[in-house]
Amino acid sequence: MDEKFNNLNTIGEKIAYLKDNGLQLPNIEQFNNEWDEHKHRIMTDLYNYPDRIVDYDYIDESGQKKEGKRIEKLNRIPLAYQKEIVTIAVTFLFGNPVKYTNNIEDSTLYDAYLKILDKEKIIFVDREIAKSNGRFTQCAELWWTDEEPNNYYGFQSQYRLKVTLLTPDKNKLYPYFNDQGDLIAVLREYEKRINGQKVKYYEIYTAERIAILREANDGIELLSETANPIGKIPIVWYSFDNVEWSRAQKAIERLEEITSDTGEVNKKFSAPILAISGKVNGNSSKNTGKVFEMEKDSSLEFVQPPNASENLAAEKENLETILYKMTNSVNISPEALEGLGNMLATENAAFLFMLPHLKVMDKMSVYVPALKRRMSIVKSFLQLMNTGFRNSDLDAEPVITPYIINNEAKFYEMLMTVNGNQPLFSQKTTMERAGVKDVEQELEEISAEMEKKASNDLI
Repeated sequence: MDEKFNNLNTIGEKIAYLKDNGLQLPNIEQFNNEWDEHKHRIMTDLYNYPDRIVDYDYIDESGQKKEGKRIEKLNRIPLAYQKEIVTIAVTFLFGNPVKYTNNIEDSTLYDAYLKILDKEKIIFVDREIAKSNGRFTQCAELWWTDEEPNNYYGFQSQYRLKVTLLTPDKNKLYPYFNDQGDLIAVLREYEKRINGQKVKYYEIYTAERIAILREANDGIELLSETANPIGKIPIVWYSFDNVEWSRAQKAIERLEEITSDTGEVNKKFSAPILAISGKVNGNSSKNTGKVFEMEKDSSLEFVQPPNASENLAAEKENLETILYKMTNSVNISPEALEGLGNMLATENAAFLFMLPHLKVMDKMSVYVPALKRRMSIVKSFLQLMNTGFRNSDLDAEPVITPYIINNEAKFYEMLMTVNGNQPLFSQKTTMERAGVKDVEQELEEISAEMEKKASNDLI
């Protein structure tokens, strides 16, 4: 235990110490403004992107022609690239559920651990963790027990193990590490609404104690303080330096400018503008259209819109390329993938998605140790919930497989052709690949149904 922290006498001193010495809080307001496209600068910055004041003519109540001014709203087109970048990153990281390889012969704890992950729908929790990290740079998962008699994990238990995701937009999290990088304590600060009033709560987690407090009129009130039953902080901490879109933010803002400017040009020139040079004596309508009577040397011509659209289109394309490269992402829109069917059916698919796969490999330095800490925490809880596990061990390796977009049907069609149109897999293997959990039971039911159908046909 850290001596400085351990020598503090009061709960208030410990809270202040963790706030002062814990990791810096992320800039939630900035990240939310960048995440929410309706809060982008193109939508809110009226100084750099002002609405236009235009003159117009109108007829007043007395029939007199008057001039007036009105505000014409600027075309403001926000682009939610931040959400797209995070969604793509989450998909390539956890589009395939994390697999675990058991490193020891004894699978008792390993089987129970997998059942816990399945019961807590951890495949979706993992995706939410990745989303929070991409959006806020950090988050934590808290493991705890709830009194609920069950047989979920292969043994009778009075408690159910649960996990709660703690995100920085709803919790102020202050993890404190010592000089060796060990997690010494975690302070969680959050608010609850009690009788219509917001009340601030605190939770302090150490390897020895767990304390729950709240603010009261006369200071901080200690609600409970208990011994930590597992002897380790039941929290898995995740942290990154930047949000997923940090290096592309300026490019996104410029793309919004270009898109909005293009909208302004289209609005101005959507209706034909006729320029008159000289004097027009009159006009008349004919079957073929309108005819103008003009004096000599007079002319009429339609105003063409500025010929800058090609340059803007090129700039937009370059910015989108930069955007995806800077974030190690990839454009997976239907337009971008059009015509790549055969390529997606071969090993070339891996090269197409090289950048997001490299990003997954880079993030493994955070996620693999975190997933191993998760296993360690769950193992400690399981050994408390079932004394038969006291002498068992949980030694498994988390395997993260980057997601790949491929044309699987085309791939197997190609293999079948090479194989002389012979089956590639047995029925059992095919069912396993389709995600059937109990293959043997499913095969028995299929066999029974086929026998019943055959007997009905004979009748």
